[in-house]
Amino acid sequence: MLVEAATALIILHAPGSGKEIEINPFMITSMRRGDKDGSQHFTEDAHCHISLADGKFVTVRETCNEVRDMVEKAK
Repeated sequence: MLVEAATALIILHAPGSGKEIEINPFMITSMRRGDKDGSQHFTEDAHCHISLADGKFVTVRETCNEVRDMVEKAK
């Protein structure tokens, strides 16, 4: 029996350039919001830091709440 698996990628946007970033929602292990205390570790328009299962991370313009909503819809 052959089972077909489909993964719906979510489209996010890179800070600065606004380029599209496609992410498999099942690869997201954690998220944290951008720094608001003035000690910016990322650019000013990076609103969410996303850690992935392969050890990589990405920062995006969308807020973590927006990303969370997209992940829920994709699953």
